[in-house]
Amino acid sequence: MKAVILAGGYGTRLRPLTFSIPKAMIPLVNRPVIDYILDYLVDYGLRDIVITTNYLRDQTINYLSRRKDLKLSYPEEPSPLGTAGSVKNADIDDTMLVIQGDNITDINLKELMQFHSRHGRLVTIALITVPDPSLYGIAEIEESSGRVERFLEKPSPQDCFSNLANTGLYIIEPEALEYVPDGRAFDFSRDLFPLLVARKEVYGCVVDGFWTDIGSLKGYMEASKWILEKIGFECADTAKIDDSEIVGNVAIGEHAVISESKIRGPAVIGNRAVLTRSMIHASVLFPGVDLGGALLFNSVVGEDTVIKDAELADSILGARCEIRTCRYRVR
Repeated sequence: MKAVILAGGYGTRLRPLTFSIPKAMIPLVNRPVIDYILDYLVDYGLRDIVITTNYLRDQTINYLSRRKDLKLSYPEEPSPLGTAGSVKNADIDDTMLVIQGDNITDINLKELMQFHSRHGRLVTIALITVPDPSLYGIAEIEESSGRVERFLEKPSPQDCFSNLANTGLYIIEPEALEYVPDGRAFDFSRDLFPLLVARKEVYGCVVDGFWTDIGSLKGYMEASKWILEKIGFECADTAKIDDSEIVGNVAIGEHAVISESKIRGPAVIGNRAVLTRSMIHASVLFPGVDLGGALLFNSVVGEDTVIKDAELADSILGARCEIRTCRYRVR
């Protein structure tokens, strides 16, 4: 089975981080997001992988040139074609597994594949129970068979008829893409699935496990926390730590320098980051960040940003910013 990673989005909810880096290449516990997705697919024997890219695609392609263990391809799109359109553009003629380029999960793919084989129709959607279904596409399924009877993309809270959310993880037969028009944007959730639900060709497999979309600050921090819980404390041999207090699940990258500082996990210190007389809690520093006299809570700081004598909470800062002597709560 081929796998398809949908990695062409603009990552608008994570701006300004994604002004300079595609969402799938954002550091997640000091590794690009797409590395976790590839490793997840490899664990299930999937090594023939198509990656749909558009925005800043050269960064992704250049980085993945080192993955000699995989057969990777990157179809070119003359213009953005949407999720279903980009998969059709890849011209795949066999059953395929589709995963979003911002999903971090441990959903059991073997169970999903077996479910798809049993019902024998065109589409299987992995569905997971969520507390707030209005944030996602939702499905109502026939209890005995799993056939999707209703599907609605991101309904208003009063229109939620189910708490089963679309994870963005699908198994699709190539015949399903015959319903996708050529040469224009067409989306799985908004366009193709409602059409195929009416033809009784879509089934939902209710799954469990960890799943989050890193395309928002909340989802990104959830993924960071989950990975940190699995690895615990991790510190590169080249990092230097002096007269500092570090508590909890913390990952410290290569050549990081930490002095007279306090770090409370979950937290990530990127490669070459420098912390002096600073305190951070539940935050992520990208490579090259320089903190001096700073206090950070629940924040993500982009590459090579400098923060001196400032307090920030619930913030996303882009790359190469400079903040001095202030208190911010920004987004």
